[in-house]
Amino acid sequence: MQKILIQLDSANELLCYETVSLAMTLATFEHQVQMVCYPKTFSVLLNTSSRIYGMIQSFPLYELPKVWLCQDEQSEQANWLLQMIDESLASQFEIVSTQIDLAEFDTVLSF
Repeated sequence: MQKILIQLDSANELLCYETVSLAMTLATFEHQVQMVCYPKTFSVLLNTSSRIYGMIQSFPLYELPKVWLCQDEQSEQANWLLQMIDESLASQFEIVSTQIDLAEFDTVLSF
């Protein structure tokens, strides 16, 4: 079992979908997966018709932790996003700083 960080920094809906699918697949094989989304991804998260909108809501079924929303100290983008999206989706996110300790993870995947 590996501890895997998946960094998602893209506004491409297909890439976001594939990345979320990868996280769910890895979790199925009992890897510890942590996803982190950067501001480029926020526009996809706002789209209620995107495929990842419902997929992230099902993370608890896969025993996946809350998705980290990366926010630097000068920006309020992640806070704004959580106010704009549905509460059931917003509950699946946690705001973190941009300083993530990559050494805590066995593998880091960036998309």
